[in-house]
Amino acid sequence: MGRIQTLQNLKEMLQAGFEDNEALLAQYGQTHLTQLKAYLLETNYPIDEIECPLGSWSSLGGAGWYINRGGRSPSTLFLDATRKRIWILYTILDATEADAVTDNWVRCIKGLDRCWLSRNHLLHYDGNEAWQQRGLGLKFSDGLASDEEAGRFSLKAWYGATEKIPGLADVLDTAKENFAIYSTRWQKLKEDSVTLAVEWYSNGKATINRAIDIDEVMLSISDMANRYEDALDEATNLRDDGLGAFELNFTQSIDLEAFSKTVAMGRGRMNLWLIETETEPDFRRFKGVDLHTWDRVFLDVGPDYAYLTVPGRGCVNAAPRIATIQGEDNAGRTSIFFDGVEIFG
Repeated sequence: MGRIQTLQNLKEMLQAGFEDNEALLAQYGQTHLTQLKAYLLETNYPIDEIECPLGSWSSLGGAGWYINRGGRSPSTLFLDATRKRIWILYTILDATEADAVTDNWVRCIKGLDRCWLSRNHLLHYDGNEAWQQRGLGLKFSDGLASDEEAGRFSLKAWYGATEKIPGLADVLDTAKENFAIYSTRWQKLKEDSVTLAVEWYSNGKATINRAIDIDEVMLSISDMANRYEDALDEATNLRDDGLGAFELNFTQSIDLEAFSKTVAMGRGRMNLWLIETETEPDFRRFKGVDLHTWDRVFLDVGPDYAYLTVPGRGCVNAAPRIATIQGEDNAGRTSIFFDGVEIFG
C-alpha cells in the first residue's frame, strides 16, 4: 500500500491488518501482527496548540483526522480529533512503546489528560445481548501503607476458567464489590461468531484483540468517547449550575496522614499539588492546583470519602482521575456523586 493520505487509506491499511490476523488465526490458531490500540484523551486545547508526540501532525483530508509524519516511527499514530474535548489516539506501535509515548505526551503537555473510565463506563455493555463479558481485572495496591502493613490485591481472570475452579465466581463477585475495576474484556457476537474482541482499561486505553471490520471498531471506540464527553459536559454543567462539590465514596478506609504526604508538592499519580490547611483526627482539608491545567482545586478528605471542589472554569476531569487512581491505589471501589446523583456513569 502506498502513502496514507486520507482517512479511507488509513481504514484500508488497518482493515488489511485485521484480515491478515484472521487468516493467521484460522491457519495457526493465533494472531501474530501488532494489535491496534486506542487511547481516549481529554483536551482543553485545539489540535494546533498541542504538539505531536512523534514527529508532527499531518491532516488526513481535513476531516479532523491526523497522522504523524517525520521523526521517529512515522505513520504509526492516528488521531481522531473530531470532538472538542475528547480525542482518540489510535496506534499500531507495540504495547510497551505505545504506552510510553502516550504517558509521556500526557505528562508533558499542559491541558492534556487521559479519560479515566468509571466502573459504569467499563461495564457499559452489560445487558447488551450482542456483547459478552469475557474477563475482568481488579486492583488494590494499598499504596499509602508501609511495606510491612500494605495489603495487595491484583486479579485478572478470563471467565472461561471460573467453571473449572469451584468458588472462583463467588470470589470475583465479592472482590468486584470491594475493589476497583482495572479492566474489562468484551467480545461482540454475530450469529455465534466473534466480530470484535476488545479490552478496556480504566485509564482510557482499549486494545483490540480481534476484529473483522474497521468501521465497527471505530464506531465502538467512538461510542465510549461520546459517552465520556457527555459525562464531562454533564459534570461541568452541574458544577456551573450548583456551585457544589463532587462527592467521592470509598469502600476502603485510607490513611489520612499518608495521603497528606503523597499529595504534598505534587507527588503521586493524581496530578495534584495540594497544601493541607486544616487537620483533624478524621479529616483533612487541602487547597492547591490541578497540574493538568493549573486550575485551583479544593479537597476535603475523610477516612472513606472525599469532597472535591473545582471552582470557576476549572477542568472537572480531576474528579474521575482522582476517583480512578485513588480507588486503585488505596480506596477500593469508588463512586462519584454530585448533589446525591451518581455521575460519570
